[in-house]
Amino acid sequence: MKKALLMIALIAGLASCKKDKKPYVPTVNGTWELRSISGGFGPTVVIPNGKRVKFQFTTNSRYIKTDTNKVETRGNFSIAVMGEERGYKYGTITFTNPDYRDAIRFKSDTIYIGSSAADGPTYQYIKIK
Repeated sequence: MKKALLMIALIAGLASCKKDKKPYVPTVNGTWELRSISGGFGPTVVIPNGKRVKFQFTTNSRYIKTDTNKVETRGNFSIAVMGEERGYKYGTITFTNPDYRDAIRFKSDTIYIGSSAADGPTYQYIKIK
């Protein structure tokens, strides 16, 4: 009888366990190419396809930034999502090399890094891979 009660208690205990929810980790994996720079007092500068700066973000939170196909920087990154508006998630992105944090807005095919709120530039990247 004791074994039966113990077995019922064990099954009930296992059935009531909650699975830990994994925290939401935004995905920007892939290769992104700079397409425009805007903000500040100057006009928007359009960058031709296949030219200049690219970011490659990987699933293990690493990035490589290239300029004209030469590695400029590499390191780790993290994104803190603060909300969502008009299909874009927004928050901050932090890079480790150099240590730098900036505003970010992103959806499946477009990333904006930077904020022109204080007359700084905003960089638009389009996903190419």
